[in-house]
Amino acid sequence: MEARGAETEHGAEITGGGFVGRVEEARRLRRALRDGPSVVVVRGEAGTGVSRLVDEVLGGAECAGWTHLRGVCPDVMDPAPLGPVADALAGLPHRPVGAPGRALPSLTGVVGLVVPELADRLPPPPAAAADPEVRRGLLPRAVQRLLTAIGDSVLVVEDLQHADPSTLGLLRHLMAAMPPRLRLVLTEDAAPGLPGVGVRVPARVRVEEVRVQPWVPGETEEFVRQWLDARPGWTEEHGEVAGLVHRLSGGLPGVARALLQEAGDALWRAGGEGAPRTTGDTRAGRAGGAHAAAQSGVRAGGEDGPPAGVVAAAVREAGVPPRVRLEFAQRCVRLDEDAHRIVDAAAVLDRAVPLGVLAEVAGIAPERAGAALDMCVRGAVLRAVGPYPGFRHPLDRETALARIPGPRLAGLSLRAARALRRAGGGPLPLADLARLYRAAGRIRESLRCLVVAADRAATAGDYSTATTLYTQAVVEDPRAAGRVHTAEKLARTAHLARAGEEVVTAVRRVLEEDDPPPRVRGEIRLQLSVVLRNQSGGALDSLNEVAQAIPDLEMSDPQTAARAMAVAAIPSIKGWAIGRHQEWLDRGEALAGQVTDPVARASIAANRATALMLLGDHRAWAAAETLHGPAATAIEAAHHTRGWTNLAHAATALGYDVRAQEFLDRATDGLAETSSPYVEGLTQTARLVLAWHGSRWHGLHEAAGHTARLYREIPDLTAEALLVRGLTALHVLGDVPRARRDLTDATRITRYDTGVILTASAAAIARVHLEAGRPGQACDAVEETLHRLDRTGGWVWAGEVAPTAVEALVGSGQTARARRLVADFAAGTADRDAPAARTALTMCQAWLAEAEDQPDEAIRLWADAEAQWVRLGRPFDASRAAEARGRCLLSRHGETAAGAIQEVLEVYRELGARWDVARCQRMLRRHDIVTTHRRGRLGYGDELSPREQEVARLVVQGRANRDIAESLVLSTRTVEHHVARIMRKLNVTSRNDISPVG
Repeated sequence: MEARGAETEHGAEITGGGFVGRVEEARRLRRALRDGPSVVVVRGEAGTGVSRLVDEVLGGAECAGWTHLRGVCPDVMDPAPLGPVADALAGLPHRPVGAPGRALPSLTGVVGLVVPELADRLPPPPAAAADPEVRRGLLPRAVQRLLTAIGDSVLVVEDLQHADPSTLGLLRHLMAAMPPRLRLVLTEDAAPGLPGVGVRVPARVRVEEVRVQPWVPGETEEFVRQWLDARPGWTEEHGEVAGLVHRLSGGLPGVARALLQEAGDALWRAGGEGAPRTTGDTRAGRAGGAHAAAQSGVRAGGEDGPPAGVVAAAVREAGVPPRVRLEFAQRCVRLDEDAHRIVDAAAVLDRAVPLGVLAEVAGIAPERAGAALDMCVRGAVLRAVGPYPGFRHPLDRETALARIPGPRLAGLSLRAARALRRAGGGPLPLADLARLYRAAGRIRESLRCLVVAADRAATAGDYSTATTLYTQAVVEDPRAAGRVHTAEKLARTAHLARAGEEVVTAVRRVLEEDDPPPRVRGEIRLQLSVVLRNQSGGALDSLNEVAQAIPDLEMSDPQTAARAMAVAAIPSIKGWAIGRHQEWLDRGEALAGQVTDPVARASIAANRATALMLLGDHRAWAAAETLHGPAATAIEAAHHTRGWTNLAHAATALGYDVRAQEFLDRATDGLAETSSPYVEGLTQTARLVLAWHGSRWHGLHEAAGHTARLYREIPDLTAEALLVRGLTALHVLGDVPRARRDLTDATRITRYDTGVILTASAAAIARVHLEAGRPGQACDAVEETLHRLDRTGGWVWAGEVAPTAVEALVGSGQTARARRLVADFAAGTADRDAPAARTALTMCQAWLAEAEDQPDEAIRLWADAEAQWVRLGRPFDASRAAEARGRCLLSRHGETAAGAIQEVLEVYRELGARWDVARCQRMLRRHDIVTTHRRGRLGYGDELSPREQEVARLVVQGRANRDIAESLVLSTRTVEHHVARIMRKLNVTSRNDISPVG
């Protein structure tokens, strides 16, 4: 629940984010006010949106007839007595009147002496009120009588923690003699560890307390989603942006809003007039390191969207928003010298520590530290959660740290490092010590702590932390020898973590500038090739890197050379010809006997089994069993787990879905013993692809979207998740534009595609063109993929695309080329263990039989393909073969064969394949066949027909007529007619008023 829209320095409101969360709090406040006179205390720490909650409730229809009075207790050293009450009464919107037939009592005139704005609207005060002492005594009664005369009213006094004694006294009097139609709302800062002011409420007065907590992550995500939705094309980033905003803001809505506004302004400054605009005409571009992406042509989330990652980068670089910085400074004004020292110490330490450590770093006596900390908590500068104090959110800590002069910061940092070393109570916090030594200018100590902390993390299987720390050490080490030594360790852990471009940059700098020894150079190149293959680069980049590594390793380290050859053996549709991969596989096996290191053996075994499975080699199953052996170390176990996950992907591509699930189960068990974000992501995408092939589609589109956002830093994981999301968008949702965006992005993003992403994406896009009657464009959609299959000889991966490609070639009159394609496919899979490819080959042969006017042979082949898909456990593929068989029967026998298509149509319905259901219905209509469940067109009356319901659903989603026409394979004019009939039946005058149906 953020503050209301505010003007930016550019004059455009930062919109996008309504009243988020607080449903229960709003309900309780609304009920308490509706039930009559009462005192409602709303407690929540500054920035949680207490004022917005009150705004939202008082702005409702139930409160519209009441008089609203509102005042705020200022956070100043010497507040004016009764200031908030006087401000509230000064805003009285009308002349108060007494009860019918009676004038206002003269006592109310005393209020006019304190609130000059009311003086001409109230009766003259009693003469005695001229005496200040008498006036002070009369004023509480005068206010009470005036509020009684006003009638139904709500008096809001905000920030009660800053109230002056006179205001508190007046409130006590009001509650003791509560006006019969007054609702009194008091708001108070109630941060953890901050005691409440406490206002005694008489027993006879009804009282309600409403507590407002910071947002939970889901509420922050909803706020960010609304903010981004107001900026077309930015919705793809909301998961990552929401995580950043929640972490930096601590879930405080006011801080979250300020952070997004600062990021938006930075985007505007970087992007200028060319920056994306919100629906409210708010401009945005990008700042700092984000500027390059803002100016690049790389886009994600649609043609009108911003460059990929722009908003997240802008949030990271936004720093502390001015509003947050000023509010922090204001809270610090009341602190004394000891309290300021405690704040500085807490900012430097940046970790939960006992009060004694905090006092030592602050340089104050322990007996004074408690009082100083209490002052910090009371002033809402620090928060007391549990036994140790801390900042409310990271931005407050950044603000506090920025206020410390450089020389003093260095001294405090060194003192903090020494205090942490002496503190005991567990393992040394090495990463914190490294940060503190670095801030103190002690680079050698900092690097030593970084490397030891990274070693500890790697030993524990926390490869993500290890990679981050090793990378930092490589970047910061001024010594070439130190960089080489650490880069070797970094290379070993990076491929098991989420390794970004900064890892590749750091490692390549060592290779290019620091002249490592041949063995070390070869080892680093080997591991870098794995990072490039899996996460950051491309197939050829990776393969060329490992090819350069092998000569160095063969001369100096045959064991590692064997590992490198096992890496080079893993094929890709974007890499070398598979013959070259096979050569490296054979050469590696010749060296395998010389490998004695258990970790190297585990790595080689995982890669060899993966390569054999991807090639459809019959030896793959025996190779997979070698991963069952016990692992002596965490990194050895991680290689086994990685191998099982790779085998799950490869077995799925071959058509062995049951075996793939077994591999995936082993990988899941292995992940319980290690922490590898990359392997965890591999298991998630393997589950997605298996679920797609098994037609387990409920919630699959959302799960694929979540995975794409979660692993957006790892290209191949993102691409595979986008593939599944695109396939479900097409076949389950029937949303053609969304499907094409996701499938195109998957093709663009993938780096080391092992034969799934390019083929399946190309085939799906080609199916869209074929359904729209565009076989030439369908051929164009598969052309590049067919070229890659031909160049690499990876026909074992062609099962996803070959049948659709043959259909497109035949449909465009290229039957001769279709025959060559089928011949190449058959030859390339003849000796391969690839049941999915063999079944796809049967489908290709069926298309050729149709093209050669052999309908009986085509029908037989389609039936064979259907039976084979059923045996493989792929009901959707089986249904597509059954549909093709039914289409052949329908062409030969007309309406008497309609039953075959109707059966397939019902299967598609059961699967949830909406797009395919619509295709079958259109096929039957072209043959003038009406399905048995469909009523005549005159039978719907004022109800929407099934087609109109389908169109209405897409209109409600905000789809344009052209998009709807493409999704439903209709003409735009037909869609326009449907929309007109829908509006007439629903009695609305605008398409924006069409409501959800079904």
